[in-house]
Amino acid sequence: MLLKEGKIGNIKLKNRIIMLPTVTNLSNEGFVSEREVEYYKRRSKGVSLVIVGASYVNKLGKFFVNQIGIDDDDKIQGLRKLSEVIHQNGAQAAIQLAMHNPKYKPSDFTKQQIQGFVQDFVSGAIRAKKAGFDAVELHFAHGWFVNQFLSPDTNKRTDEYGGNFEGRTKFALDILRGVKKALPDMTVICRINGSDFTDGGFSIEESVRFAKLLEYHGADALDISGGVSSTSEYHISPMGIEDKPLIGIAKRIKENVTIPVIAVDKLGSVYDWEKILEEGIADFIGIARGLIGDPDLVKKLIKGQEDIRYCIHCNQACIAYIQKGLSVSCMINPEVGREKEFEVKTDKPLNIAVIGGGPAGMSAAKYLAKKGHNVTLFEKENKLGGQLNVAKVPPHKQEIGKVIEYLENDLKKYNVKVYLNKKISLNEIKEMPYDKIVIATGSKPAKINLDADIKPYTAIEVLEGNIPKGKDIAIIGGGLTGLETAEYLAEKGKNVTVLEMKGEVGEGIYPMVKKLLLNRLKELKVDIITNALIKEISGGKLMYTSKDTYKVVKVEDVVLAVGNLPDTEFEELKNEDRYYFIGDCKTVASAVEAIRDGAELSLII
Repeated sequence: MLLKEGKIGNIKLKNRIIMLPTVTNLSNEGFVSEREVEYYKRRSKGVSLVIVGASYVNKLGKFFVNQIGIDDDDKIQGLRKLSEVIHQNGAQAAIQLAMHNPKYKPSDFTKQQIQGFVQDFVSGAIRAKKAGFDAVELHFAHGWFVNQFLSPDTNKRTDEYGGNFEGRTKFALDILRGVKKALPDMTVICRINGSDFTDGGFSIEESVRFAKLLEYHGADALDISGGVSSTSEYHISPMGIEDKPLIGIAKRIKENVTIPVIAVDKLGSVYDWEKILEEGIADFIGIARGLIGDPDLVKKLIKGQEDIRYCIHCNQACIAYIQKGLSVSCMINPEVGREKEFEVKTDKPLNIAVIGGGPAGMSAAKYLAKKGHNVTLFEKENKLGGQLNVAKVPPHKQEIGKVIEYLENDLKKYNVKVYLNKKISLNEIKEMPYDKIVIATGSKPAKINLDADIKPYTAIEVLEGNIPKGKDIAIIGGGLTGLETAEYLAEKGKNVTVLEMKGEVGEGIYPMVKKLLLNRLKELKVDIITNALIKEISGGKLMYTSKDTYKVVKVEDVVLAVGNLPDTEFEELKNEDRYYFIGDCKTVASAVEAIRDGAELSLII
């Protein structure tokens, strides 16, 4: 059924797979850039419909730094480039119309201003039509501007645009009616929340009623999402959320309307997608992050290839980058938004050695070989992956293991020679007969001076399977590794206390992931102590001070999770032209940065 033809409104679709709208931060002051054109060109081959997202209909509703705009006629020419490249690849083209500005709430505006916003959406739709788009999607979800009017939790107006259900839905329905009146033949999709997943927010019961009204007033399809900014795990679900979290609400709405329904968010594998259609839960499968990670996903599906790269839902380089004001990227695909740069082939193939088979080394080997160089990879352990092998161990992190699989497959695809159990010494590296040598030896756990009568474990040792024998465990360090190790040990029945010297734990963790992790630790009764300065560990007791108060924790074993430091074994080679240092041995960072660092090396060699 995935490859069966379908129809939404006036547009025929060659299959049932739709590319969902995502902010990319690839535009230039709201204008379409060449990078944005290449991004959609790369992803519109195979899918039936591409929904460009999320274009702001007025300056007030622009939220992201380099978000695409549809607020002025001078944007039409650039937008036409997008619709044309999508059409050239055999897909239909839609664009999402949106407003988002969390500085304001519904009660901040007059009726005249609201009616002006309605006209902004209508004008945006007219520009979309002029730019060659076949459809528009109206963004009524995710706690964005229109969703705030729908929710009884955020809409406190007492006039015709607030209060009861009819009042709260009026703004959205005015937009839909306005667009359909101005463009009766334009296909219109509405993206709505099946539920806000908040106390007092827009519920599934109200969403079903709303869906019926949208159908009645001319909506041609419904794109069923969920969650607002405080519950965004329901529309950009991370590893810690089970697959298909929104299927139940999509099914409820599908049962109450006759227009097509699009299922979205962490939908599992291609077999799950097929089942969703077969069981009549939805009419179309919507994919966003999956096409960021694997732009060839649908082409592979059509050809019956098994090597689809499924999104691992880490959210570290798509959502997190965008919210930092950076352009979209991806752990498993660092080419995102830079497709043309990575198409260049070398006209002078070199013999290159890569020392270290962690994420940075594997990525460098892959991309250098893809460019046309002859690459040999040396890894001291008996398997590739480096610290990814540890990162996939904690609960809810198993999807990280796919990254190793993907990179290993690429090394084979591009004929990289791989030697395992091969430790290279400083003298050996100097004698190697290669044109260039890439050093990707990673990092080592940092140590601290600890007055203790027991030998502490490192978090890496624990995650590698060296489980402390004692029942009462203290983990020193409340970063991501410390918290994940705490969860790992707590699930094994240990009594765990995390001690962090700073004022809060989880520094630098993406907020959604941090929230879910801390909630799980609370359920596991893990004790978290901040502002903790360790004084001494002796006689089964850990002594520390917190805000000038002296305290004691009962311990049998201690685990250190105080970060990593670059491996410095080959430090003396850093200033020689033949050697390139990448990944953690240069600067300790995340797997995203390591893989990106390895890929970018191929752009300069």
